[in-house]
Amino acid sequence: MWTLLSSSVYTQKSVMSLNPPWIRIFTGDKVTLSCHGNNSLQENSTKWFHNGIISKVTTSHWDITSATIQDSGKYVCQKQGLYKSKPVYLEVMRDWLLLQTSADTVLDNESFDIRCYGWKNWSLHKVIYYKNDLAFKYFYESPTISIRNAKLNDSGTYHCTGYLRRLNYTSEKFRITVIKVYKSKYHWLQLIVPLLVVILFAVDTWLLVSTEKQFKLVLKIQKTGKHNKP
Repeated sequence: MWTLLSSSVYTQKSVMSLNPPWIRIFTGDKVTLSCHGNNSLQENSTKWFHNGIISKVTTSHWDITSATIQDSGKYVCQKQGLYKSKPVYLEVMRDWLLLQTSADTVLDNESFDIRCYGWKNWSLHKVIYYKNDLAFKYFYESPTISIRNAKLNDSGTYHCTGYLRRLNYTSEKFRITVIKVYKSKYHWLQLIVPLLVVILFAVDTWLLVSTEKQFKLVLKIQKTGKHNKP
């Protein structure tokens, strides 16, 4: 029974988040990776993997205080008692202008953010955002654009242009993909299976207690019978 309970726990995945949320940053930028999952209060209960190699970091937060090109790559975290998180791909680069995004792949009806970002966070003006080479937003400065409840037609190649210190620059293009999710007709099993596990555990506990009581009663009767013999 405990095997069933533990297996139900291990169906949960760790979840990773970034602060700031951008998966594309410049060298020298700061980013904190956080691993969430089981609300464990235990210290050093997290495993981190960078490009498949386990890191010495064991806390729930990994601070990259001054990013280098070598910090680029695939990051995965794992909280104690949970499966590994989905990978996050961090890109660290050098350029004058960068189209930042919070994700490269998004499920439909989820959200993502984009931002035109200047080297060393210099002030940026006359910013134009493009999707598939067609301009769709103009700002005098560079606010974050939030795409809420993303649809399939939000997929595309994005880039931006803007003025840094009176010079016009163009960012690299970056592909963002929105994926349609099809619900399985068996999705109700995800709700029923944990409930059945709890019910089975309760029944098993009741049978154990009931059997123990019956066993004690039989022993008591046997002892009483011995004392009553002529």
